[in-house]
Amino acid sequence: MKTSFALFATALVSVFHEGSAFAPLAGVTAKSVKTSEDVDLSEFVSTPSSKGKKTMLVLGTYAADFNAIEYAQRLRYYIPELQKRGISKIGLVLNCEADAAKSLVNLVDLPCDASEGYGVELFVDPLGNAGRAFGVGTGWRPEDKEMSPYVKLFGML
Repeated sequence: MKTSFALFATALVSVFHEGSAFAPLAGVTAKSVKTSEDVDLSEFVSTPSSKGKKTMLVLGTYAADFNAIEYAQRLRYYIPELQKRGISKIGLVLNCEADAAKSLVNLVDLPCDASEGYGVELFVDPLGNAGRAFGVGTGWRPEDKEMSPYVKLFGML
């Protein structure tokens, strides 16, 4: 499992290597939890940090979702390995409000800019626009007004 995650991360990072922007994210913004300012995600991935040229951006789900919790845990565990492979800038986008995002990173002890001033840059995108622009699926039912999103979530249990 360790190797597969590292390979996935390396493959994902290669898209964002040396300042190349990823077209589906062009113009898509998420709010920085640290500054409360909107950040263009295409600019985030195409602007290298002062420490290196590779950037990784993780598009998560809602902060209380099992998958988002698991990705945050894995990210915490693999940060040293990712850094060894030259990934110097990591962003995590969660589909929630800032308080929920802070709760998640505190729960899994993920070092982030919003709580400790360093580590993963934490962003929120409550409506999931970044994921949709990237092509992430929306679940077993299309988004419509026929069914409450909460009933849709209950159906996925």
